[in-house]
This record gives sequence, structure tokens and C-alpha cells, in this order.
Amino acid sequence: MSATPDVGPDVGPDVRPDVRPGEGGAGEGGAGGGGGRGRSRTVHRRTAWRRGPDGAEFRVRRSHPAGPPRATVVVAGPGSVSALDEDGTDARLVARLTRELVAAGAQVLECDMPRREPGCPVAAADEGVRADRLEQLVAAHRHLVAGPLGLVGFSLGGMAVLRLLESGRLRRADRVVLVGVVLAEESFLDAEVGSVDLVYGGLDLVGYLTDEGSRRPGSLPPAVLGPEMYGEWSARRVVGRHPLSVRVRLLEGLGHTLQPLVPEAPHDPVAALAERALPRP
Repeated sequence: MSATPDVGPDVGPDVRPDVRPGEGGAGEGGAGGGGGRGRSRTVHRRTAWRRGPDGAEFRVRRSHPAGPPRATVVVAGPGSVSALDEDGTDARLVARLTRELVAAGAQVLECDMPRREPGCPVAAADEGVRADRLEQLVAAHRHLVAGPLGLVGFSLGGMAVLRLLESGRLRRADRVVLVGVVLAEESFLDAEVGSVDLVYGGLDLVGYLTDEGSRRPGSLPPAVLGPEMYGEWSARRVVGRHPLSVRVRLLEGLGHTLQPLVPEAPHDPVAALAERALPRP
């Protein structure tokens, strides 16, 4: 495969503009909805193959506007999304977020992730291998990172973002947005991070066993907690080597990966996430 200056000598490029049906005008809204006239919805994409230290090949992708980007955002989807261009409700939400960020003038970095078997419990190794992929993704585009750097991670992708920031392999991030991440223990960020937003669907309920014998007759039922409780607990567990602000945002009517669970949910998750991932113009 031919070399490309975008990501290094071991990959080949696939460069193309992408305009989705109904999104092709310069007068359509950008991040935050409404207004946004003058923003183009055309997404230019550069996709290339890389080979990791374990020999596994995977794709990295840079989605960007026609002009110079005003910010860079790394997006890590949930465990249900493994491949770029994958279908499914979660994958479509991630794709919508990418288009919204590009329309607002940012470039977006994404990559393939190792596939997980549905229903399997998440292990530390799952978080670690995804953190490694994110590190390689940023390194592949290091010379192209422009403006403030944001990181957006959904569920398992959010845990991978935390592991990367804890490791110190990524030295800074201006904005970090974590979706559906519940922390049972302290997360100490070695990287210099400006702000962390913990975003939860208002209907994302978490159950905890109240005792070891909770499956036996007569035992206490599991405790079910809502994000208004575990969100604040998680926020207090995010600390860092450098000063940072941690905020919690609940989006009513949405579930774990911000899919609507009620008709006409009052919040648009894409607009909310884009607003938090990008600096104000």
C-alpha cells in the first residue's frame, strides 16, 4: 500500500467527502441546533489502515471540514460499536455526533476497536486494549492535531478514555466528555485535563446487590440507583495531578448510551455532547 503523510508509512489512504441525504447545504444548523447558517454539512474523510504492536490491523479515520479545523475531538464509541461504518442505533448516534462536530468546525478522530461478544462482562483488559488503540489513533495524527483537544467516550469507550488519561501517555486534554461512566473507585488523571463532563441518561438505572445471598429467598432485593445519585458519587472520584473541574449532566428520557426510552425525549444528545466537547467560538 502507498504511503501517506497523514498517518505514516504503514497505511494507505481512502480520502473522500461525505454528504448524507438532507445534510448537504451550507445553511443548515451546526452544534447546539438552530441558527448555524454558513456552516457546511459536508464531511471530508481520510481513512487509513494501521498495524498495532500485537500485529492486529485496524482503521483510523479523520473526519474534517473543508477549511482549517478549530478543534480536534477524539470519539470512542461504546462496546456495542467495534468497526467504523458499523450499523445499529449506537453506531448511528456516534456518526451523527461526528457530523455535528465537523459542521461546527472540528476535526474528529476515530478508529476500529476489538469486537466484543454481546453479554460478556467487561474486564480490565477490554478497557486497556481500547486505551492502547486511542493512544495509537492520536499518535497517528499528532502532527495534525489543531486547536483545543477534546475526548468523548461512551460507556466502555469512556472507561478507555479514563485509562489513557490515567496512564500519562496522553499529556493533555482540554475537554473530556464521558457518557454512562459509573466509577466504583477513584480515577487519578495523570494528564493535564481542563474539564470533565459526566453525562448520563436520566433513565439509566444501575442495580447493586445488597448482600452476597441476595439470590436466596428472603434476602434483600437489589438496590436500584439513578444517575442523580451515582453521578455525583462518580464525579467525586475523578481527581487529577492538575486542577480540573468535574460536572454532571443528566439528559431526561434517555438511557445508558443516550438512546431515547420515552416518546419525544426532551433532549437531543448530539447537541448536548457537541456543546460540551467543543470550546465556545
